[in-house]
Amino acid sequence: MKLPMSWLREWIEVGAEAAAVADALTRRGFYVEGLEARGRSFPGVVVARVLEVARHPNADKLWLCRVTDGTTERRVVCGAPNVTAGMIAPLATVGARLPGGVVIRKSRIRGQDSEGMLCSARELELSDDHQGIVDLERYFGGRDGLAPGRPLDELLGPADTVLEVEVPFNRPDGLGVVGLAREVKAALDGHWTPAAQGWLKKRWSGRSDFDLELEDPEGCPRYIAQAIHGVSIGPSPGWLVQRLEVMGQRSINNVVDLSNLVLFEFGQPVHTFDLGQLNGPSIRVRRARAGETLTTLDGKQRTLSPEVLVIADRTRPVAIAGVMGGADTEVRSPADGEAQGGAAGARAATTRLLLEVAYFQPARVRRSSRALGLSTEASKRFERGVDPEIGPVAAARFVSLLHQLMPEAQSGPARERIAATRSNAPLTLRLARLEGIVGSAVPPEDAARHLEALEFEVRRGDPLRITVPPWRPDVTLEDDLIEEVARARGYERIPEAPLETRGEHAIRSPRERLIERARAAMLARGLNEAWTTTLISGAEARAAAALTGADPARVVTLRNPLSRDGEVLRPHLAPGLLRACALNLQHGEPAVRLFEIGAGFATGSAELPDERLMLGALVTGARWAHAHDQSQQVVDFEDAKGLWEAWLSEMRVDTPEWQTYSGEGWKPGASAEVKSKGSRIAWAGMPSPGLLREWEIEAPVHLFLADLEAILGQPETRAGVRLPGRFPPLRRDVAFYVPAGTRARDVEAVLTGAAGEWLSSIELFDVYAGPGTPEGMRSLAFALQFSHPERTLTESEVQSVQDRMVEAVATQCGGRLRER
Repeated sequence: MKLPMSWLREWIEVGAEAAAVADALTRRGFYVEGLEARGRSFPGVVVARVLEVARHPNADKLWLCRVTDGTTERRVVCGAPNVTAGMIAPLATVGARLPGGVVIRKSRIRGQDSEGMLCSARELELSDDHQGIVDLERYFGGRDGLAPGRPLDELLGPADTVLEVEVPFNRPDGLGVVGLAREVKAALDGHWTPAAQGWLKKRWSGRSDFDLELEDPEGCPRYIAQAIHGVSIGPSPGWLVQRLEVMGQRSINNVVDLSNLVLFEFGQPVHTFDLGQLNGPSIRVRRARAGETLTTLDGKQRTLSPEVLVIADRTRPVAIAGVMGGADTEVRSPADGEAQGGAAGARAATTRLLLEVAYFQPARVRRSSRALGLSTEASKRFERGVDPEIGPVAAARFVSLLHQLMPEAQSGPARERIAATRSNAPLTLRLARLEGIVGSAVPPEDAARHLEALEFEVRRGDPLRITVPPWRPDVTLEDDLIEEVARARGYERIPEAPLETRGEHAIRSPRERLIERARAAMLARGLNEAWTTTLISGAEARAAAALTGADPARVVTLRNPLSRDGEVLRPHLAPGLLRACALNLQHGEPAVRLFEIGAGFATGSAELPDERLMLGALVTGARWAHAHDQSQQVVDFEDAKGLWEAWLSEMRVDTPEWQTYSGEGWKPGASAEVKSKGSRIAWAGMPSPGLLREWEIEAPVHLFLADLEAILGQPETRAGVRLPGRFPPLRRDVAFYVPAGTRARDVEAVLTGAAGEWLSSIELFDVYAGPGTPEGMRSLAFALQFSHPERTLTESEVQSVQDRMVEAVATQCGGRLRER
């Protein structure tokens, strides 16, 4: 939210400069991100009246103008098409320096002397308008103060400072100048200006003869409709254009600009319809009917659902309530018709308005905005909750400003409907509770004074009885009142207090220790931690559930999703990681290595879904992520398997067993499941190309999913330490022919069991199944090391152990020793 200091001073009397205001707001929870200086000085530029305009004798597009600054008449050559006799315009006199650095000199243009320059808005950097010179009478909305010869600096005032304020989500009142002014007033002991007091006291009142019905009173408890006749739609005066430009809004026309002004001023969105385009004319506030369409002001046709609250006339929707109006009832100026070139069906300029000032239920507006993917300045305010009682004040302010711009405008039929009123039950604030929370005694007079400065109604006593103003929907509890007092006094005044632990201290649970070990082990493998959303689409959920063999019927579907991309809770972590992988690859990352620890969800027997702690990881791209050689080989299955095995080892998983897995969604022959003590604890492999296409991934990906709940349920194996022997080991390399279906892990277990305690290490270093291998067999070669803790083993001792190992492989695995 932008807060211009000039606008702030129209509302409150406060002597502080911009830096002090920024500090006060920041201390009270409205963080000021920065201060921006706006406005320029125009030395040598004065107000001038054009006395006479004649054609330049030597140029068709130039004019000879006779102008006066009140004391001196000058001849000026001007090329602006809008210059006319009697016009009041800014004149840059000889010697003046314009914002772009141009210095005005006496010159001769096509044979005629020119003693100065009549300036456009762009030349003065007031706006981007370069269609003609500035009509100061229109810019300032009248002739008051426009005496020829008066310096332009005096009219525009000093340079303005604009504060960029970050407004907390629970403080919708801060999305208007009035709300921020109220905070500054309370913080710096300011006062409302006399003009502001008049604006806040003035209430709209109108006839009760307009056809208005609230068919959905829950979605719209309050609505004001005011018809206005005899309006003239056209460009806005300069002061209005400039004020909106400071807020980041471009000018559209005088009526729409006034609507935006009231929105930024009060935080209350207002909308205007072309009354001549409303059937009836009438207004019905209702839910959309299934299949209804509406072309919004951005030119897009939108299909509506019954979840969307609409403003309709007798036959069709004309606006999405609280979000955006419809193109059919848009307020149009004569210039809009000219832009259509008189095409068939072109609408005439608007001459009758219908003003809408309403309060919409925040959740309904939020639902409509999300369903249509449409966010506006109005919806941002309605979603948070505007002041339900500010409508009559905002309506009166709009009508008053409109009459200033168009004195000929007349109010017509009107009606206000109120379906529900705000509960205004007082809250109580116990002084003992206040002292206990803020850590020190607060005199009751001080507490009452701080709350009254924020315009809470306070009745003295203990407890204090406080009526919360309607613009503070965030204050609903006693502790909310305590927070208001604490931030008004200053959070820095809350005393520090040592923790009284009585010797007790926090310890991590086994679950927390497991998560920390799992994270550290993945970081040590060179993977980066990702945090992804738990909400995914239904298609992603079904595809992901198949990876682990989960029942697709057990996915958890939200009853009220914000969008189709987030309607299901993830069954595990693969969908989010694949989304992140796709995004990284699309941005040109050559290698992606990600992991995440979080919950997977499934429906259960209880009312709430089952949550299971899981770890997911993936790698894709170059084998060495840090290498500069882009031609290196990509990660293959064995590389990825080595990462996952190292992680399992660091997690101290007891004897993990890798088994072939052929679940749906995995690439055939390139996936496995991991078991420990008969329980499945992980899945690993390459997702199929078809599944990867769901996330628009073309590169091969290696995925790992671990069930941390299963690992947590197993007894933790303790890491042992074995001192190296003082005596040199003896090494033997042996190779066996074994049946092709025999696993190397099984052969290794048989060898280890037959060798006894003298076998210090065993390592598989070769697998061969090529020419020379007996049919139906393959060769497994192992490197063995034997050692004794107290002496050197002899060759005969080692040979006897090796013979036992060979016999065991023959009897238990059906293998035989491979002769050299």
